[in-house]
Amino acid sequence: MSSFKHLLVLGLISLLTFSCADEKDPERSPEPETLTGAPDFLVPHYISEDGEPEFDQNRLYAGDYSNLLHAVSIIATVSRESEYGNEAYRPDLYPDKMQERAQQWLSMVGQIDRVFNDDGRISPWLEQRTGVYNSSKDVDLAVYPHLVYAYHIHHRSGRFEDDVILYNRLNREATNYLVTPGRYLMNQHYRNGAFFHASGDVDHKSMSYALGGLHGNAYAWVVWKKPGGQDNMGVLSEAALESHMGHSTDEMVQIYRAVAETLDESWDDARAIYDFGDGTTWNLDAIGAMIRGKKAMYDFLYMFGNEDDAETARRIFDRTVALLETVAPLAEPWGLPDKIEFTQNGTRAASETVTLYYWYQFLNHLGGGYGLDREREGTSMYITTYRDDLFDLIGDLSDNALSGALEYHLDNQGRLSTAVNFSDGSIRDDRFSVSTAGMFITTAGNLYLKGSAFERASGWDSAPDDIAARSRLLYDIKFDLMERLEGAL
Repeated sequence: MSSFKHLLVLGLISLLTFSCADEKDPERSPEPETLTGAPDFLVPHYISEDGEPEFDQNRLYAGDYSNLLHAVSIIATVSRESEYGNEAYRPDLYPDKMQERAQQWLSMVGQIDRVFNDDGRISPWLEQRTGVYNSSKDVDLAVYPHLVYAYHIHHRSGRFEDDVILYNRLNREATNYLVTPGRYLMNQHYRNGAFFHASGDVDHKSMSYALGGLHGNAYAWVVWKKPGGQDNMGVLSEAALESHMGHSTDEMVQIYRAVAETLDESWDDARAIYDFGDGTTWNLDAIGAMIRGKKAMYDFLYMFGNEDDAETARRIFDRTVALLETVAPLAEPWGLPDKIEFTQNGTRAASETVTLYYWYQFLNHLGGGYGLDREREGTSMYITTYRDDLFDLIGDLSDNALSGALEYHLDNQGRLSTAVNFSDGSIRDDRFSVSTAGMFITTAGNLYLKGSAFERASGWDSAPDDIAARSRLLYDIKFDLMERLEGAL
């Protein structure tokens, strides 16, 4: 037994009782800031060349905490015997240090939940003023698509089942943090087929970030429904799971149906992109969030809807593929630009900057956790059935991206840069960003086996020398970055 599947099986219903919030008034101004306690550990925004923490505007950012949490999750779950903890690399990691990392993750997620999460409303930052921290009551939807990805350690919780107490904790303690953000998006940022910002505006960012942020809740239901779920999440009744999630499958189908109508009305077939009234130039992180959000959407409609919904699901899938295939040719080994313009003749860069955090996010949406390429029996299985060539596309993209990162993204001291130039991959911003490093560790851990350029440690003795050496280097960089991150906490 493993994964986010379990988080309701082990006594979760007794943890919390939720009430649905009233629909947000889009005209209401943000609530005033309130005083809050700080976490026990302070995560900086940048780290100096000397390894000192640097706090932007005296703030602690939810995104930085979230991305560091993902890095800890990856180091924990990939330190198994066949990978980081293998005899060929660092056997000392398995099992004791692997379990210590999982315990660290639990400690972190509890504190992040306490100080940043207000019933799903994630405060984007805490600002220190006169010795106390003030919590911003603004809402940044861009935080949500990867914040909810924290469920991935539950997906891999079976790797810790030899320690029953730790295994049970991994499947219990993060429930509020995982479930409430999706509930909040449906209750407070959705109306009549559209997701909107706190201002009430609808654009490509609000639609993408909210759909991406909803994928964790959708995945919980998908796991409950698919074969094999009877042994874990499926031991709960539908009513019990509905009570916990706050929305029934029928209610979520209704939401997805209405969103599908909005997507149909907004699709520009000639450009293979949606136009929600703000044009066809999109932010890269929004493209990734839309791809992941639509993956959850078409699986959900396929599994819980009717025959018409299944037809809708297939159409959503086809357009998701068209979007990816339109974007992929623009990718260089060093990444994709921050903004992409979709034209009738394909895509072109609308920015000269490759912000590496956005690039790594995009990649992890394709292959991390419940990403585009995750297919299991009982789900739509559209890629396997209709477009299995997409596995090669994602594999090649992953190989080129990770090999490119080794060549272009690191300075002479092994510090990961924040941005490079799209024209040639040269470093544009050499600051060391916590979120960028955290997302790189996460993405590399999830995608390095998608193609053929890298191999897990257990296979190094039989792999070509260049593949084994490249894979060891990638491992080394991830651990070096993790040490730099933790050294500045």
